[in-house]
Amino acid sequence: MSLGMRVKTLRLAKGLTQQKLADMINVSRIYVQAIESNRRKPSMDLLERLAEALDATPADLMRAPCDGGGRMQLEEVLSSGEVEVWYRSRKLSPKDMKRIHRLVETVLEEWDEEEEGDRA
Repeated sequence: MSLGMRVKTLRLAKGLTQQKLADMINVSRIYVQAIESNRRKPSMDLLERLAEALDATPADLMRAPCDGGGRMQLEEVLSSGEVEVWYRSRKLSPKDMKRIHRLVETVLEEWDEEEEGDRA
């Protein structure tokens, strides 16, 4: 399920209109519509506001499917530069950034091992 679909599903589950959600996160209804239709990707700040309004976490909204597409999405996010912006916005120490990078590398290695096991 895409980010936009998850946002729409959670919005509807909470009984919110696009306009009400837009008001809650301080954007236009058209922008919410663009996110839900996957024409726009929210910034990390907006993703956090969306998650709060929808009683979710940013990770819940960004959760990748377990069909192998998750690796591609993760690698795309890592190479986009958004991660570095997020690190800076969180004022993470270099030690914390290294921990996160090790965690990501571990996830990628586990996915590689699972793929190899599936092919065997």
